Amino acid sequence: MVLFLIGAGFNIDAGSYRTPYGRDCKYPLMGDVARVCFDIEPSMIPQGKSIEDLFADAENRGDNLPMKRLSDVLMDADHYLAGGLAGASALNCYSDFLGRFAGSNFLTFNYDSLLEILLFQRKEWFPDDGYGVNVQTEVTFGNSLPVDRKSVSKVLHLHGSLLLNFSEFDIEDDPSDGTALLDIYAPTRFMFDPDCLTNDFSPYARFHPGLSYMKTDRRVTAPVPNKGSLLVRKFSQAIYEKARNLINNSEKLVSIGYSFNDHDRASYDSLLDALGETLNRRLILISPDASEAAKRIAKSYPRLEVLAINKTFKEWSATGFDY
Repeated sequence: MVLFLIGAGFNIDAGSYRTPYGRDCKYPLMGDVARVCFDIEPSMIPQGKSIEDLFADAENRGDNLPMKRLSDVLMDADHYLAGGLAGASALNCYSDFLGRFAGSNFLTFNYDSLLEILLFQRKEWFPDDGYGVNVQTEVTFGNSLPVDRKSVSKVLHLHGSLLLNFSEFDIEDDPSDGTALLDIYAPTRFMFDPDCLTNDFSPYARFHPGLSYMKTDRRVTAPVPNKGSLLVRKFSQAIYEKARNLINNSEKLVSIGYSFNDHDRASYDSLLDALGETLNRRLILISPDASEAAKRIAKSYPRLEVLAINKTFKEWSATGFDY
């Protein structure tokens, strides 16, 4: 079975949409992120700084607004773009892709839910088990779901998902006197909270975990230059462990729209190390600059066989997904 690794370039061909509120909605590229999150043009980013540096500076001063803005833009895109692409009569490169590779699993560095919405409409993904971990869910009042529902495709969010809440601790009452006790050794619990996208996952409802509730913009690993310290959190370790298991059991790993930047090596190093221990050890890169990335990866991971396809996702679709 082919395993896919998804980056931001996968979403570009979803297009754009003018919302009923007069906003232009699309999945943002780096230049868009500068404008949306920091109110500046890409050319105005200070010399020697990157978008990731700006997010790190905001985080260091306790400013959550840039991440909140990014979350809002991605959720708009999920609702208006993914929802349209998932329509029953929709024929597009995404529906072609999911039909061609039905039953495949996905690792993604994206925060959005494009894949989940598309797969949910095809009845091939459910939040209960579709994230690769057990997830607590709720349904809207008066509705129910089939008891035997099971995801045929998994979508593992390596940097977190805006819709996947988690708790790394529990609060319990001491039976002797009712005092609230914090249990920091409790296993990580995951909860599905579609927030403003509830209608896109009907009849699922929001699951509120009480005191451990996290806002949508804090459920993800911020796009800072060095994510290493963030990826050691318990919820990240749980997802990465599942991801490495999928790699160990895959025929090949196909990356779509991910750049493998050196500054993000902490995010993919353990994944490529795991791939290097498999029988086939094959990594296929699909992006406009795939050849450049392939040279860097081959130098750092000599055990891998790296193949490059210099195409956008839509261009690759037009060739019948040949690899």
